[in-house]
Amino acid sequence: MAGDRMDRKEFIDTLGRAGVGACMCGAVLGMQAAFAAEPAAKPKSAASAEKAETPSETKPGEKSVARSAKRMEFVDEWTPRFFAVVDQNLDEATRRKLMEANGKACFSAFAKDMQRRPEPATLEKISAWVAQQGKERGYSMEGNVISFEYLSSAETGQASPQSICLCPLVEAQTAKTMSPTFCICSVGYVREMHERVFGRPVQVQLTDSVLMGGSRCKFRITVA
Repeated sequence: MAGDRMDRKEFIDTLGRAGVGACMCGAVLGMQAAFAAEPAAKPKSAASAEKAETPSETKPGEKSVARSAKRMEFVDEWTPRFFAVVDQNLDEATRRKLMEANGKACFSAFAKDMQRRPEPATLEKISAWVAQQGKERGYSMEGNVISFEYLSSAETGQASPQSICLCPLVEAQTAKTMSPTFCICSVGYVREMHERVFGRPVQVQLTDSVLMGGSRCKFRITVA
């Protein structure tokens, strides 16, 4: 990703510093001012102290870390509810078509400058490419079938922890809170990525995912 974008861990650390850190600093400064002005002041009640330390409400449209955190709190509740509605109202074929199309669009937006290979790669060249990527990148190949699993974040390029979805939108969700329908998006993403690299059609099957209860998202890619 571009150098001006922070990874998720850095973002979370920033939220912690901006939220909890600011609250604690405010409390300390407030105590210092109180003791300086009124050495013998009576202690405040627990309720009034809690109210004094509570950050002020953010405003819609506000460009701040606090407001971003507020929006993500809403997203974390809205997203699983939305996909529950999708499951209830759309048949499987429609859900698959919708989510795969979104995955393709997502990769296209992420890799705007990545062009499709002009000439279809041979199986020999694809096999060599997979071998070059290696197990450390989550690749192996047998015949015309590639096994692939996400071991690093596309967002940061860094090793990713197990059992956490690599999509920032739902990284707070688990198999218990989120429909695996969301994971079909990754099928369209992985297909578009490899079809551009190989210059030929591939079929992609999602064999496991974090939101299906697995530790990693895994795929079976069949080269046509």
